[in-house]
Formats: sequence, C-alpha cells, structure tokens
Amino acid sequence: MSEPTAASAGAVETPSRTGLLGFLLDFHNRTILFRVGNWIVTTYALLTAISFATGVAAGLWFDAMTGQDVMFKARYYLFVLTPLSLIGVRSFSIMLEWRELLRHPLATIVKPGYMLHGGILGGSVALALLWNASGRDLLLLLDAGAFALLIGEAIARLGCYVYGCCWGRPTESRFGVRYTSPHAKVVRCAPHLQGVKIHPAQLYATVAYAAMFVAFYALLPYRRFDGMFAALYLIGHSVVRLTLERFRQDDRGRFFGILTHTQLYATIMIVLGVIIVAARWNGGPLTPADVSIRFTEILGNAKLMLWIVGFGLAFGIPYGVHYKKVGQWISKPGEDDEPKPAPQGG
Repeated sequence: MSEPTAASAGAVETPSRTGLLGFLLDFHNRTILFRVGNWIVTTYALLTAISFATGVAAGLWFDAMTGQDVMFKARYYLFVLTPLSLIGVRSFSIMLEWRELLRHPLATIVKPGYMLHGGILGGSVALALLWNASGRDLLLLLDAGAFALLIGEAIARLGCYVYGCCWGRPTESRFGVRYTSPHAKVVRCAPHLQGVKIHPAQLYATVAYAAMFVAFYALLPYRRFDGMFAALYLIGHSVVRLTLERFRQDDRGRFFGILTHTQLYATIMIVLGVIIVAARWNGGPLTPADVSIRFTEILGNAKLMLWIVGFGLAFGIPYGVHYKKVGQWISKPGEDDEPKPAPQGG
C-alpha cells in the first residue's frame, strides 16, 4: 500500500507565516530541518537528540547527587542502556503492526517507528543488569531513570509535535493547530486531517512532564526512600498518558479490541508504582542526595559532555534521519511490498 499522495517525494512544505511569531505559530509544520542529497534530517532529529542528551544529563546529575560514579554511568548509559532502549522502542512499535509484519516483514522492519513504553522497559532491563553487577539498590538506579525521563519526555514531545505523530482529535478549541505540511506524520497517515484544527496533544504532554520534573526537583530534599521517584514516575506518567487518551487520535493498537497498548502498559506501571510505595513507605534504604551539586557541574564537565552528546546522537539519528522522503530509512523494498505508515513517537 502506498502512502498518501500528499507525502510524495517532490512535495515541499511552505509554512504560511514569517518572522519569529510566524515561526512559532507554524513550528508544527516545519517537519524537515534540512536535506543532504537524498538524506533528510527532520526537526524531530534535533529535538530528539536534545531531549535524550538533556535527559541523560539530568540522570547523571541525580547520580552525582547520590554519590555514584558519573563517568562510569555515562559510559554504561551509552553502551548498554542505549541499545537495549532502542531495541525496546522499536520492538514495541513493530508489535502494533504484527499483521503488517506477517504480510510485509522486510518493509515493516526497515521503516521508522517507535513506542516509548518499549524504551522504558529496555532501559529498566539495562539498569537491572547494572544492579546485578554492582550490588547497588535497583530502585535507586531506577530513581535516576525517572528523574531523567521526565525532562527528556517534556522536550521529546516537542519533537512529536513538529513531526506530526501522536496527534490529537479534531477540536474547536482556540488552542487547536492545523497541520498542512505534506511531510507531517498526521497528514501522511490521516490525510483527511490536513488543515483540520486538532488538539496539540503533544504540547499537553510537554507541559505535564515539565511540571512533574519541577515537582521532582522540589522533592529532592524530602525523598523518603530509594525508589520514591521511580514509583511517582510510574504512577504520574501513567495518569498523564491515560488522561491524554481522550485528546489523542493516532492508532496505538488494541488488545482483543478492548484496551489500547497505552492503557494496558499504563495500568501495569501504576500497579508497579503502588507496589513500590506499599513496600517501602514505612521503611527502606535511603541514599541521601547532596542538593548542593548543581546541574551546571554536569554540563561544565567537558569529558562528561562528550558522552552526553554521544547519547543524544545515538537516539537522534535513528529517530529523525530519513532517506529520500520522511517516513523511511532506506529505499522502498518494492511498491508491492510496502505496508502502511508506521506508528511513531509512542
């Protein structure tokens, strides 16, 4: 099945407004950042790289505050957590398209598509391996991951906004946006929504996760036990995702026609968060956090920044560098073997 004609290779996006205000108001239609020959670097690539780099920097900041070896952790995040997370986000996305995978296995595998919950699982597996090797409290390691994920997600959803994935339902709200770029995911996958005012569900998520990160920062001196941030993340993130279900319209797949993948994974995460709270609320290990250590100390460490930038590029390139047209990594395996566009963003 071919993609909608609006996404043809020769299509050019033409944002209608000029100036700084125009740039901001039309930001969601600036899908392509620049081209190099047949290669397309999307704005999503830049924002994804920034989001993951910022997220891992925040995680290392938490590690530094709790007395961990940040240089070792930076290398571990890049060489172990990164591949496991990428395998997770890609695998969960393919699960949404299992029917297409059976019909067009090669074409389904070699197109972009990601699901956040797979990355959370993959990253958790990486931290569990570190726990097994180091003897550190697993929940302390997961606390760093939770601290990192919130600020990373807040920025990453801006990438989803400009890429046009994770799109919202039609609305008459004054906050609604219209996607007109032929390269936007929503236009390629749901051409009937081109020019239709829809909820900027991605921006709602950005505001929610940014607010949660600020709350986590304020709670740093008041942590009751290792695992507190992990539990709050599992519950808070899931509540946000379940709330956003009413505003989103992109296909996230269903189990037996009842629950969407998001609803199932969010429910599981809430249960895990409640279990952590119940197990440790009345007593458990607590690693003090030295809140005098500033984020600027992480950003000002040149050696550490090399690993942080590498982490950002490791995610930004596969997420946002496409070939010939937005929505594919390589030339099509064949017109007769092309499946429908992939879910992306999670």
